[in-house]
Amino acid sequence: MPALLLKAGLLVPNIGYAQGYVEGIGLSYEVLPLQQKSGSEATFRADVFRANIIAPVAVAADTSHAFLAGLNLEALHFSGSRPGFAVQNVYGITPVLGYRQRLSARTELTALALPSLNSDLREVRGADVTWGGVLRAAYRANPRRAYRLTVGYRQQFYGPQYVLLLGLDWRLGERWRAFGDLPTTFNISYAATAKVNVGFNLNGINTAYRLLNNDQYFQYQQAHYGLFAETYLSSHWAVRATAAYAGIRRLDVFAKDDQWPATIDYIGLGTAPTPLNPRLEKGLAFRLALSYRVPAP
Repeated sequence: MPALLLKAGLLVPNIGYAQGYVEGIGLSYEVLPLQQKSGSEATFRADVFRANIIAPVAVAADTSHAFLAGLNLEALHFSGSRPGFAVQNVYGITPVLGYRQRLSARTELTALALPSLNSDLREVRGADVTWGGVLRAAYRANPRRAYRLTVGYRQQFYGPQYVLLLGLDWRLGERWRAFGDLPTTFNISYAATAKVNVGFNLNGINTAYRLLNNDQYFQYQQAHYGLFAETYLSSHWAVRATAAYAGIRRLDVFAKDDQWPATIDYIGLGTAPTPLNPRLEKGLAFRLALSYRVPAP
């Protein structure tokens, strides 16, 4: 999708000129086979479910500006045996409110407010709600190439998270296209047929959830490098399957006050906090996503 990705910790919705389309609805399922670095033979895994929608709710007659509203939902479920790790389910709920303004035929600005409720939902409190927002500028240099710059800030239980994304949508030829918002997402896509695309993608996430137990928090940090294949089921609906390798994988529990000094996107700055559970090995991830796409103007 990857993505409306306000992909949850970072996830910023695809509301600009990315990859030649706007993704209004997304559904995905991801499975993560997990293993501890300690060499334990205990087997366990994570199942990740996500759903998101974003749409204009009030559009000017000349389409020069619009208000945006949306919602991102996610659920992580852990099964199997993992010593020192008592988390079974965590959830994320993020309403998306924004405004988009076209400044010229080539330039567009979008502002988004991103309040989030991230917790195990065993006892919802005001402290479970975090706040943040982003501002995105998009510039279309020519019909084949567009650029984006996204800056923002989000409260996270692991410390302050600063958002700095450099976006690109570049049609390299009749069949090749490169697009994404680095360092969080990036795709190189090849149109094998009129309806089938294959390629490489990068997907980074860095988010956290408040836990009831001693006010601890659970951090989900990843950088997945994968290969995908997707097909259009109709003119708007597409399904994508991805097999990836986790270059970065942290699914860990931390004490409330043990935090990063700061992070930029999914990259930590300074001394990393120490998890209360054994660390995980890097490994594979498999993802299936369904999305509703509308061609960008």
